[in-house]
Amino acid sequence: MSIKYYTHFLMQEHSPRGVSEFRGIVELNRVLVHDDLKEAAAVLARNFECDTRDIKVLQWSRLH
Repeated sequence: MSIKYYTHFLMQEHSPRGVSEFRGIVELNRVLVHDDLKEAAAVLARNFECDTRDIKVLQWSRLH
């Protein structure tokens, strides 16, 4: 069963240089402990194949 989260985050781009903004629904196979933003950034970074420090999570909330 997947768990859905709404997210709004910024991602630092290196080529071309700049910042991209994303909003949308993310589906995970597990619940994030206390909606931890560091863990959320790590999940997003793995998905976008970038470093965690390139992701700034602005909003992360579980959908019911």
